[in-house]
Parts: sequence; C-alpha cells; structure tokens
Amino acid sequence: MLHTFYGRQKRRPFLGLLLLFIFFRPSAARSCQGERWGRLHEALLEASQEEYLENFSPAMFELTQYEIFEWFKANYRDCVEGLLSMVLYLSLIMDERRASLLDLASRAARELNPLALRSGQSTWPFFGLLEQLQLVWQAGQHAAPLLTDPWRLPPSCRKGPSALHPFRKGKENLGGLAAAWGWTGPSPVEDFANHSVLRLARNLPPGSLLIDAGVFDGTDWSLMGILAGATVIGFEPLLENRKLIDDRLPVRLSEYDQTSAHTFLHIEPGEAVPRLDWKSVFTEGSRAGHSYIMTAALGERVRALNMTTRYDYSSISDQGYLTGPPNMQVEEIAMTTLDDTIGPYLPFDHIDLLKLDVEGYEMGALRGAEGLLADGRIRFLVMEFHPGMLGSSGTDPEGLLHFLHHYCFRCFSLKIEQMQSFRDFVARYVTPAATPLQGLGELEDLICENLAFGA
Repeated sequence: MLHTFYGRQKRRPFLGLLLLFIFFRPSAARSCQGERWGRLHEALLEASQEEYLENFSPAMFELTQYEIFEWFKANYRDCVEGLLSMVLYLSLIMDERRASLLDLASRAARELNPLALRSGQSTWPFFGLLEQLQLVWQAGQHAAPLLTDPWRLPPSCRKGPSALHPFRKGKENLGGLAAAWGWTGPSPVEDFANHSVLRLARNLPPGSLLIDAGVFDGTDWSLMGILAGATVIGFEPLLENRKLIDDRLPVRLSEYDQTSAHTFLHIEPGEAVPRLDWKSVFTEGSRAGHSYIMTAALGERVRALNMTTRYDYSSISDQGYLTGPPNMQVEEIAMTTLDDTIGPYLPFDHIDLLKLDVEGYEMGALRGAEGLLADGRIRFLVMEFHPGMLGSSGTDPEGLLHFLHHYCFRCFSLKIEQMQSFRDFVARYVTPAATPLQGLGELEDLICENLAFGA
C-alpha cells in the first residue's frame, strides 16, 4: 500500500514515484473531469482545514492507497492543476522533503498557462503557495529576462497614441498597409481572404526582402515570398523541420509550375553567421524568388543552446527548465540576431516584411533587432501575439506592445472593432475564458507598419 510511504519513517521512495508521476505521458482529456478528480478536490478542501495541516487528513490518506495513486499517476495530464494542488499540500506535511516537493510542483506547473497561474484562476486549494515556485513566467534562474523597459535606443519618429487599431479596409484607415495588402489596385492576392495575413507576403514587389522567422515546413510565408519574386531569408533551427522543408516545399512549388527554390545556410552554434561567403551563394540574378534558410534561431544575442522537443512541441523560451524523460530529443542549435545578420553578412539596407512566429520568444528576436528598429529599417511586421507563450519567456505582453510603439510601429488587430489602449487590449487575453489553466489560451496575428520607414 503506497500510503506506507507517507509515514514519518519512509518517505524517500515517494519522491521517485512522483518523478514518474510528473513525466508520464498519457493521453489528454478534458480538464479535471471524473469522479476521482472530484474526490481529490474534496479531500484537498478537507485537508486545507487547520487541523490537517500537520498530519494527513483521513480523505487524503485514503487517496494514497496504491491502486488509486496509480490511477492519478497514469492520468495526471487530465488534471495537472489537481496534481499541483496535491503536491503543494504534501510539501506542507513533509517538512524535510519540502524543497524537493516544491521543485516537483514547479515542473508540474510548466504544463499550465503561466498567465492563468499568475492571476490565480483555479478553484483548487493550495494555489496560494504558487508564489513559492520557480514558475516559467517568473523566469528567474531558468530563462534570460527579456524586459522591455528601459529602451536601449532612441526612436526615429514622433509617437502616436499607445493603442491597437482595428484593421479596416481603406487607405485612410491603413495607410501604407492598404497597398501592401492589395487593396489599392490589381494584385496577385485577389483570391486570398480579406483577413489572410499571407496577403502581405504574396503581394511583395519582386526583389523585396522577407524575413521568415520560424519557417517550419516553408509552405506558407516562404512559399508566398518565393512566388512573389522576393528574397526570403528564413530562420529554422530544428533539423526535423528542415527535413519537412525539403519534403514539402518543392511539392507546393510544383503546384505553381516552379522548381525547388530554397537553400540552407548552416550556422555553427555560438557563431553569428554562416561561414560560407554570401557572394558565393547569392549569384547575380538569383535574388528574385528564392528562400535562403539559416539553420539558427533568432534571439537577443549570439549563443549556442540546447533545444528540446517535447510533446511534439519546441520553443526557445522553454530552454533551461524543459527537461523530462531520457528519450526526449535534445539538439544543440545556434542563435543569432537580425542586427548581426542584416548588414554585416547580408548586404541589405532594410527589411520589407518581418514575420515572427517563434513560440513566445518574439521579445528576444526583437531585442536582437534594436539597431534596425531604431533606424526605421523594418517596414512591416506580422507577429503572433500569444500572451500565454510570451509569459513563458518572462515577457510582459503589454510591455511588448509598448516596445513596438517606442520604435514607431502602429499595430492593427483583426479582432477588434475600435481603437483600444494597450492595457485594455491585453486584458482581453487574461480573462478566465481566454487563459485556461491547461493550454495556452487565445492568440492572434498583429499587423504592424513602421511610421518611420523611409523618413
């Protein structure tokens, strides 16, 4: 019977079982559904009474029997918040194991939405102890802080209101974005949905420069840039994704009667740019309609790091604490910056379109482009705005919007009907409905124009 491990004499085996508990990978289901999770919730409510904060409550004692505990172990991902509450309670009872239990709770907490944890959106007992954990959204020793203030460089424009604008058709509403969107004259994007952000890539003039940060398989942004006749500079650090590019991008191009049009440029971990000279790759006449894909991630500085793939997911923002079973794939990758790439290696003076989809590390990528931003050399930006993922890298979502505003970007949302302050806009994403404990909640693409470009 597992409950014998909870006695004051025998506790060490329990920690080993909890390690299995944290890192087992059962199938996902609706959060905290079922009779046993209900019993655990009731038992923890009883255990939260003062008389049971020194010794196990009868209900919790019953739930530590072997068969029941095995069920919780096998199904913990169905109710991570239930597990987290259970471990936090045990940390109160087992004084000499408290540090280890809190570390385990931190590992369990990374399964949950950092914004939801921060705002205490849970009915489970003992969530008041969360402040003692080293959670992903706190960064701490695990992730490099990506603070958005103070600004490192002065802007090159007079700033407008600190607000998100609704995306409405018409030059009077969108300014230069109207033409880039294909709404001011004939363009190849007429068959696209009005709200498809890929219009910006497909409508680029031949010879434009498109940065595709987070290429994945290349069949969206890189494909559209190639078809437009642009030079696409992609950043894709993962080998498995680059294999997908080799497999899928030529197939999609063949649908448009085009041959393969991509080249990988290897960057050694710890180095800023490829060792291969750009002039030997970029031959005369090759600029239009080709994707040159750097084997690196974009970030705030040049460095080497280990990138882990977990549950078919990977993110720079998870590095340092994304650990688990020994069969997880770990790949050493390079990180570079746009400031080290555009100009010093690539002979371009500006970026026509920057697309950022780097799973929560957008602030890092932008920090590494502050020289370009301060000089007004990035015209359009499309960025995935995902507050739950931004929180996992220590980024304040509202601070990110102020950062872009500082560098003269006017940003538009496809989901609002009228102008909203940054604070009100971000508040949409931290409601209980928008930030579930399990899952990372709502997201959208922001479309931004640099008002200082060409000034």
